Amino acid sequence: MKKAFTLLELIFVVVIIGILMGVASSSFKSDYLSADAEFITIKIRQAQYKGIGYEHKVFGSDTAPVDYINGCINLEKSALGDSSVDGKVSYKLHVDNFNAGTLCFDAKGRPHDTDFSPSTLRSDTKVITLSYNGKTKDISILSLSGFAIIECN
Repeated sequence: MKKAFTLLELIFVVVIIGILMGVASSSFKSDYLSADAEFITIKIRQAQYKGIGYEHKVFGSDTAPVDYINGCINLEKSALGDSSVDGKVSYKLHVDNFNAGTLCFDAKGRPHDTDFSPSTLRSDTKVITLSYNGKTKDISILSLSGFAIIECN
């Protein structure tokens, strides 16, 4: 009667488990498009929260760059993708190049163009289209609330 496994049997079991793990791990691919859409949506929400309750006046100069005004976000891959903390890249975008311009939010969280006048409140829904490996997703920014929604195509 045999009470234990031999070393050869244990090695074969470990090799078979390793092969199964290798096959299983290759089937789990990262969904870069969804991750990038979530990242951009979070950045848009951060800009909206900075804009709520902020007095959009540039004291002493009318030529201040838009990037330095609270409540605005530059929606370009180069501006969003390489944000670094202490010299380390925190997130790198994988989507193809996109350029949706600059989006600002007023004190009520509504999206508008960059000059902060009531006449430039957006009456349309701004849509940012992201694409990666032939798949696309749209981020819609609602005109009344400024809420960003990710839509699958």
